Amino acid sequence: MNKKEIEKLEDLIVAVLLSQTSIHKTHSGRSVVFKLKERKVSIFLDYLQRFNLTSQFEYSPLTLEAYIRPSLMLEHILKVWIKEDKVQVIDPSTLRLNAYFMWIALFGEKTTTGVAVPTELDSNLQYTLKNLFEDQFDTTLYRGQLMQISPFNPIMLHAIKSNRPLEESMELSYLMPQKEKEYLKEKVYELEEERANYAY
Repeated sequence: MNKKEIEKLEDLIVAVLLSQTSIHKTHSGRSVVFKLKERKVSIFLDYLQRFNLTSQFEYSPLTLEAYIRPSLMLEHILKVWIKEDKVQVIDPSTLRLNAYFMWIALFGEKTTTGVAVPTELDSNLQYTLKNLFEDQFDTTLYRGQLMQISPFNPIMLHAIKSNRPLEESMELSYLMPQKEKEYLKEKVYELEEERANYAY
């Protein structure tokens, strides 16, 4: 694996650990099991293919369960994050922007009030994640078993500016509350005008 592939694998492992997972011990080492909703599968598989990570995962289309296979990279992260088969530490050095986007795109849910991401982190870790998240995005992450993101348009605007992949961007657009879409259109229009002026 090259440096970029290693980084993208680390980002995906971190995104998974922030959600709802279980740790399995095998003769080859520890693996991580997580479940995807059907609409999220294409985002997951596209990511694996794009960064040549297919060999690091198993996926069952029947159960919608995915497994991160035992590896030195996985074990290195688990040694820091996991104690007694639960996430008990968040390592800020591994929480890159890509990990946040994958966490939202793979596990985010559309709710009546906005966007929420399920998690099994305890309240202290949620507080840590909240602070780290809000340092990256101009929005608020509310604590709870469903961590609410409000407003959501800063996430979408950041995705547009950083040219996130199509599958992922489509999911973020789907998640975005209708009431915020008009505001986003205005911001995108302003952004396009800035780019046009800069081009000349």
